[in-house]
Amino acid sequence: MSGTWEGTMNGPTGHIRRIMVITKSDGTYDVTIHSIDESEVPIVTHKVKVNGSTVTMTFDMDTGPWLDYHRVYRARLNANDTTMDGSWSSTQGPSLKLAMNYHRVAHASWPVLRPKVTMVEVQPGVTVEALDWGGTGRPVLFLAGLGNTGHDVYAIVPGLRQHYHVYSMTRRGFGNSSKPAPTLANYSVDRLGDDVLAVMNALDIEKPVLIGHSIAGEELSDIGTRYPQKVAGLVYLDAGYWYAYDGGGTRPNLSPPPGRPPMPPIGIAVLDGARSFKGPIDDPILAIFAHPHDVDRMARTAQDKARTARENADDARQINGFKRGLPNAKVIVIPYADHFVYISNTDEVLRDINAFIATLPKI
Repeated sequence: MSGTWEGTMNGPTGHIRRIMVITKSDGTYDVTIHSIDESEVPIVTHKVKVNGSTVTMTFDMDTGPWLDYHRVYRARLNANDTTMDGSWSSTQGPSLKLAMNYHRVAHASWPVLRPKVTMVEVQPGVTVEALDWGGTGRPVLFLAGLGNTGHDVYAIVPGLRQHYHVYSMTRRGFGNSSKPAPTLANYSVDRLGDDVLAVMNALDIEKPVLIGHSIAGEELSDIGTRYPQKVAGLVYLDAGYWYAYDGGGTRPNLSPPPGRPPMPPIGIAVLDGARSFKGPIDDPILAIFAHPHDVDRMARTAQDKARTARENADDARQINGFKRGLPNAKVIVIPYADHFVYISNTDEVLRDINAFIATLPKI
């Protein structure tokens, strides 16, 4: 079973490529899985059981708020040990079952990227993780959504690196960055925006295009209103909602739905520290919205279906408000895309970003 294996899984956000490396030492298997289209952070386990042709791998990773990974992969080896067909299931939280088949390869077909990581002090005693993915040309700095890290932009990095020098960062409170107490002073939008500027200064990133997913829209709007001269343009990836611009939408209730765990205190602090921007943002803007969400695919119950329908209606109001309030913005709406639109619709998002950046003044 030792060796390199490859496979493609049809996940919630589309096709996900994975490379699995298995080694054996003293009778124990070690497994490292690189999820090419999800994250640079590998999935690892030493909990492997082999019973005849049946293989069970248990993954229990506690990597930070909202990034826990508790899943089991059960598969069957063929007689020649060249294929491994099975499925993933969850051991905690909502039920999950995803088919995943691997085949043995001599060498991996897909590159495993390794960014240069720098810890940047943004305040005395507070550091944030900055990642340099390489590439040449105009700099772009990717800001992750709430609960994600600078590593979770992995799906779009190879495409961006073809034309730009790509950077990302991990917001304070998450991943490898410092985790100050969840107070308004520590997680206000101005404070988070200042962290972005500190990373730009530390890495000598001059006038980047800021690309923000989800809650990162608040940092884009903060910098676009306070320091528009510091950036060349702003790209909102399903990120132009109430926290980024006052488009007439509803600020969400932070209480979890029935049966769901409460939001971590740091997540609440980030949302509490957001403000709805109302003034103009003069920087060039591209906003890509995933709307509407697929009610039938996302809803498990009639209650879920009704809630998703309400969210779609509220999102439509916010998108229209964004268009009216920021007439300088290029707004693109992709129906039934996932909220992680840069994963579910990578090629389309890359085309839109490239077309947008091509309109910016040359550097």
